[in-house]
Amino acid sequence: MISVEEKLGVFTQYLLRKQREWGKQTINTAKDKKLEMVKASGEKIKEEKRSIEERGYHVIFRDKNKIIAQGKNTAKTELLEEKSRILEDFKQAVLDEARNYVGTEIYRGYLVKCLEKVPNILRDRKDIIIFVNDPDSAFVKQNASRVLPDYTITFDALPAGTIGGIVVRDTDNRINCDFTVENLVRTNYKLIGMRLNEVMEKQVG
Repeated sequence: MISVEEKLGVFTQYLLRKQREWGKQTINTAKDKKLEMVKASGEKIKEEKRSIEERGYHVIFRDKNKIIAQGKNTAKTELLEEKSRILEDFKQAVLDEARNYVGTEIYRGYLVKCLEKVPNILRDRKDIIIFVNDPDSAFVKQNASRVLPDYTITFDALPAGTIGGIVVRDTDNRINCDFTVENLVRTNYKLIGMRLNEVMEKQVG
């Protein structure tokens, strides 16, 4: 059976290949824009040829470089916007993929590990509330009584639409442990996103 890490690795490589293709296309577009700017500046030079003695060569070349620089800045802005969109799409794709693991043995193992972390986080706070989705409720209750025998536990439902996982909170509402799938993806997405961003930087320069 393919592990979460292996499947996420394959999925990440797919997105990176897609990004490389997009990067090449963006570079070509930027080059085309640059050529258009150079051509436009050439036309402008011709129009101002009659007054070249008054203005001087340096003014014309300055205007030419200004036009080219404006084109580069526009392309750079468009690139940053596209990178932001791709990273957001990647985050959503990971969330969609995570839904496939809910209810699997890997997912249930994750829930047990979350329960095992509770004592180190809440320490002497023994009255807690565990928020869980209904399909996971029986499994979490069974393992909570085994892993946390010294705790007084109340169970409640996670907010509607939550993919999975649990939230553990003390009854005084002072400590909140978010073990939801969304938070897991959000935390790891920052690391994956940084790596994806590095690859995009190398591709488009």
